[in-house]
Amino acid sequence: MPETIETRHLSLVILTVLITLSWAGIRALRRRTHVVMVVSGTSVLLVILTVLALAYLAAFGAA
Repeated sequence: MPETIETRHLSLVILTVLITLSWAGIRALRRRTHVVMVVSGTSVLLVILTVLALAYLAAFGAA
């Protein structure tokens, strides 16, 4: 019988991928755009990153 994937483990993987992509987006913005776009884009991505981090902590608890 194939091993089932736990929902909690899958959520952890998805959150990790989204956090990593958000962080990569912030780094890419700093290198390739003008100052105004960097400030506004980084602000938006930091909000997304904060929401994802809070979701991670809510789902898995602060260890």
